[in-house]
Amino acid sequence: MLESGTELITLLNDTVYAPTFVSTDKRQPNSAPTTLGYWQIGETQQYGFSRGPVFKLEFVDLTGVDAGVTHVKIWGVDNQDNDAPIYPIAYFSNNPIIHVYLKKFLFCDSAGEPIDPVGDYVVVGYKKRVLPLAW
Repeated sequence: MLESGTELITLLNDTVYAPTFVSTDKRQPNSAPTTLGYWQIGETQQYGFSRGPVFKLEFVDLTGVDAGVTHVKIWGVDNQDNDAPIYPIAYFSNNPIIHVYLKKFLFCDSAGEPIDPVGDYVVVGYKKRVLPLAW
């Protein structure tokens, strides 16, 4: 049951899917610490309906991605800088599933420089209903 998700969402290149606390405390400015609020999955908006983070991503179809895109860079929720692993696109033909609490992924070249994917691609994220107690 740990492998199963309660919601599947389509993921987009260079979009942050990390759990983000949204303050609802009207007594404090947004930058002040508070416990009144809720968690959303996404930096600027809620992605999907379930409140759990993306815990697994599946590279379903990358055949339509432009030939200039040779690698994918993947950040987990605790990656704080640009130092994230870079996977060659060919890796996903044999290993399409990556188990990670996802922050974001980015199509890039072998040096990690971003490249906008021109063609169509399908990357699916698996989510649970609620945030885990610990990750």
